[in-house]
Amino acid sequence: MLLIIVATACPQAFSADTIVRETKGQGATRDQAIRNALLEAVSQAKGVKVGSGEYSLGYQSATVDIEKKDSKKEVGFDAVSVQTEGTLHKTEFEGLVKSYDILDEKKVDDKTYEVRLKVYVFDYVAPGMTSRLRLAIMPLKTPSIYYVFGSLQMPSTEVSMKLSQNLSTSLTETNKFAVLDREYIVDFAHERGILLSDDTSLEEKAKLGKVLGADYMLVGTVSDARLQKKTLVSTAIGHELNEYEADFVFDYRVIVAPTREVKLADTVNIALETEEVKKLTKDWDPKDLDYKEMTDNLILKAANQVVENIINALYPIRIASVGKDGQIVINQGGKRIPEGLLLDVIAEGKEIIDTDTKESLGKTENCVATIKVTKVMPRIAYAELAKGDIAKISEGMVCRPQKEVQEKPAEGRKSDVERLPSGGVKLPFD
Repeated sequence: MLLIIVATACPQAFSADTIVRETKGQGATRDQAIRNALLEAVSQAKGVKVGSGEYSLGYQSATVDIEKKDSKKEVGFDAVSVQTEGTLHKTEFEGLVKSYDILDEKKVDDKTYEVRLKVYVFDYVAPGMTSRLRLAIMPLKTPSIYYVFGSLQMPSTEVSMKLSQNLSTSLTETNKFAVLDREYIVDFAHERGILLSDDTSLEEKAKLGKVLGADYMLVGTVSDARLQKKTLVSTAIGHELNEYEADFVFDYRVIVAPTREVKLADTVNIALETEEVKKLTKDWDPKDLDYKEMTDNLILKAANQVVENIINALYPIRIASVGKDGQIVINQGGKRIPEGLLLDVIAEGKEIIDTDTKESLGKTENCVATIKVTKVMPRIAYAELAKGDIAKISEGMVCRPQKEVQEKPAEGRKSDVERLPSGGVKLPFD
């Protein structure tokens, strides 16, 4: 809704090319003439949108503030202020000015100053057109002051930082993103004097993401995180039994920074019971549990699920090559691709269009083969045919990880009493 024109002090943050325009501007002062020439350059390069309302513009310091002047309201940000007039028309410009040169300037009369500029406007390339997307992992929200994992009480800032670091590592391993992590963003925000906290609105974060040159922003909230032991008393044997539960809930969104469009919104909801909790540590010893190790692995598990969802939505696994010897290479590797993973190879068919929005809902899919990962490298993985016809597999085909099929539990509850070969029994508390 507002004009964004920035003569940036850090052009290296942007990878976009520039559009060069020569424009003239007039105004009561030299600064007003330069401003109008810049507006004309942006409007020529990026287009103009006209609606209701009207705004007057003026330069401000690099801060965000709101001032009331009589019946008007003035909003200042990134060296530009916008003042509402309450009239009937509004002109919207949006663009980033890298730099400009003054080619000519003169005073036309006592009330008019004129300048001619050569203006360099950033030509932003849409995310889908870039080879490697820039993704900014914004500081994650944590409503609680601390989270409890067994005997370990971890500050929320540490939980947020650990999750951000794991997200950054896992996303980088996919070789699909140039990742801007939490530490870089916080340092940059402090240097520019930009407010950045849990209470900062998405609108302000979007502006920061845009200044950073990010294509996407990952924002989210850790709604719940805990690991606890529950002690139950068995009435049958009269002894206490210990059970363990671990929960981690992370609500997140992937935002297209330039447009603020929500590209992906999802929730990772991890709920583990005793047997699954045991897998969070290498050595399970109820009398001496390493809750730090278990907590780190729980957070890592959540991060990997987030990355899995993002990659499947934006960059699904694809066939990179098929050798004459039957060797198959997929275009992703790293820790998120385990050896032995089964992947269904998909042939895409007809595109489905939403009758209401006229937007694509995706394409029909048909599984033509199943492959098994045999060797994992940092950025690729090797696989072999497990089922189907290798002749139907070609480069570029999408691969979907097979979902684990859980066996249907037997009727009734499994006994906790284990029978020994000698004829005796072992009770659960032994």
